[in-house]
Amino acid sequence: MASWIIHLRVAQELMERTKIECVTEFIMGNIAPDSGVPNEDGSGFVPSIEVSHYNQKDENGIKGVHEELFVAKYLLKEQRKQYSKEQYLFYLGYLTHLLTDKMWASKIVYSAKTQMEDLFRENNAEFWCFVKRDWYDLDFMYLKKNPDFRAFQVYEKTIGFKNTFLDFFAEDAFENRREFIIGFYRDGVEKVKERETYISPKEQDTFVTDSAEEIIKQCGEYLSELLEK
Repeated sequence: MASWIIHLRVAQELMERTKIECVTEFIMGNIAPDSGVPNEDGSGFVPSIEVSHYNQKDENGIKGVHEELFVAKYLLKEQRKQYSKEQYLFYLGYLTHLLTDKMWASKIVYSAKTQMEDLFRENNAEFWCFVKRDWYDLDFMYLKKNPDFRAFQVYEKTIGFKNTFLDFFAEDAFENRREFIIGFYRDGVEKVKERETYISPKEQDTFVTDSAEEIIKQCGEYLSELLEK
């Protein structure tokens, strides 16, 4: 799954390219899928990623994000007609998160597994620790260089945002997660030091711009409808 800053960067890119309004709802939707609570043994989250990320097996038994299941539940044409612009943009933000995670898996994660195939096969836990450390340090370095990053500022200031959208998250789930994420990044920015990472900042920049472009293509119908609201 992509990091929270990557999700916010993709959201920012989309807002700039499409002139999306109601940015608060769109930004919160972009982080909402990651609002689960760790379960007692630390092996996963409640709700599980099968629920929050529509992570299901395909006909070949391979698990992955199936955003079409989310669309079928929340973004059918008749439903979209009934939504306020705020509701519409929250659900569109949620879909954006799922699509970004799907592209992150196919581009960034697959590339890392290929580059470090021996480590991935011999010590899976160490592989994930290594790549995630670099992903998050890149986030910290990005925030340190871009203190005025708008999407992060909006997210940080959206205090008390209640969940009235999804029945598998608690009412206070988004606020609880926001508090954790903001604390995590503020602490990380203070401690991070510039260093080389296995994936470069330029590669991350390319992922963000390419992902936004692909999402605009896939969500063109939704974006056009928003202009009419």
